[in-house]
Amino acid sequence: MENEPADALAGLRRLAPEDLAIYRQGLDQTRRICWQQFFPFLYFHYGTSKSEDLLIEEREGSVCLFKLDRRSEKPRLSLYFLPMPMNAKVLRECLERVRTYNGDHRAAIYWVDEEDIGLLAGLWDTLRLYPMNKEYLYDPKIYRHLAGRKTRDLRHNLSRVAARNDVSVRPFEPGDAEVCLALMDEWAGQQRDKYGRIAYQRYTKNCLRHGTLFPAPDLIGKVVLVDGQVKAFGFAGEIRTGLASLFITYSDLAINGLNRYLIHQFMLDLEASDLVNSAMADTPGLIAAKESLCPVAMHGVYRVHVGDRR
Repeated sequence: MENEPADALAGLRRLAPEDLAIYRQGLDQTRRICWQQFFPFLYFHYGTSKSEDLLIEEREGSVCLFKLDRRSEKPRLSLYFLPMPMNAKVLRECLERVRTYNGDHRAAIYWVDEEDIGLLAGLWDTLRLYPMNKEYLYDPKIYRHLAGRKTRDLRHNLSRVAARNDVSVRPFEPGDAEVCLALMDEWAGQQRDKYGRIAYQRYTKNCLRHGTLFPAPDLIGKVVLVDGQVKAFGFAGEIRTGLASLFITYSDLAINGLNRYLIHQFMLDLEASDLVNSAMADTPGLIAAKESLCPVAMHGVYRVHVGDRR
């Protein structure tokens, strides 16, 4: 490669909160569904990381996002999403940037929606697809009335919490951060023997510490109080127009149904969206919990490796 790796990063900047507007503008020109596109997740997961950066640029009307991973001795660059909106010429230029930085002929696209795989067909001699996970999709409009047999068990569970006279819900406030962090640590301690390492804590802690950084509807925080004490907290928000993220929910495991009750409150806030993405489930307990919320579909996401450009 003629360029030094540092030159391959020219024009890129680290993702920052002020990039939200241009990011949303680009994403709103797509119909992409994957949960990882939620801007607060991207910032809270990578924005304070010392070993992984998300780098952004605007190229010919498309927003492009790259991941720079420094966890190994030799840093690696990948394209995080397809350009937003998709542009084949810009995609080729992005992958050429990746190849130049990495010093080889292969390039990875970190997250690709299953619906967009066809956009890559015929563009490269070598195209390898790696299924990553299936994400749960919900229709928020059904939660206002929860009519029909399919929602019977959910109605029953919610009614048990709603019938209590000591339960209330209010917006998350900065002063809630410490008690929510303690609640999360208690939850993780109770679950560790069951599941081993508890993932997702980095972005949850950052979200709690900076939970008012992004305005609604981009980020909505709530806490549930039982007898005046915070016993559940969570965050949700719009990914793009028509699609929302059920981002984070934690609750006191001793109070049956409290997490579903919190999620129901979020669904009512998000009912203007066509779909709510609740991400993947990687444990039997989480699978059962997400199934109990009456999903309407599952959505696949892939990692894609490409070889030489045609």
